[in-house]
Amino acid sequence: MKVKFLKSAVDDFPPPVYPEVVFAGRSNVGKSSLINMVVGRNIARVSKEPGRTRMINYFLLEDKVYLVDVPGYGFAKVPKEERERWKSMMENYFKERKENIKMLFLLIDSVAGVQKLDEQMIEWLEFYGIPFTVVLTKTDKATQKEIAKTLKEVKRFVGEGAIVLSSAKEGRGKKEILSRILG
Repeated sequence: MKVKFLKSAVDDFPPPVYPEVVFAGRSNVGKSSLINMVVGRNIARVSKEPGRTRMINYFLLEDKVYLVDVPGYGFAKVPKEERERWKSMMENYFKERKENIKMLFLLIDSVAGVQKLDEQMIEWLEFYGIPFTVVLTKTDKATQKEIAKTLKEVKRFVGEGAIVLSSAKEGRGKKEILSRILG
């Protein structure tokens, strides 16, 4: 699979010549790991420490779609001013690029379940009409009971077809995610 890192940006985004697929979710939910799994290479920087992704990172996949790795929301070991800067950066990104976003993958930890900030993100995406799919991450670490509980929570907000179960470690969900990116 052909993929290359383009740039990290705060507001100087690449020209909108390709549709964008965004990976969003709480800090440490596995956005960068999922991107790496999907493209089959370690191209996005991964860290166990929440809040490592501090800019909007662009990758070009197959010379036809931007993959966009955005900073996580929620807990991160950074000063409040930094979190406020991220919030402003994200609001500007979505306002400026909304029409170019083909799909947003909203990652939710299958063990932790749907958090208040995840609910707010779903409401926000629906309000702005941004198409999204919920990806339950880290299914390899979750029990069947935890997965079932999180699935039930997610189904309160979205239909069955808008959910993908994934594990970056095991490669679970790769085919479904790629078909939504390239389809």
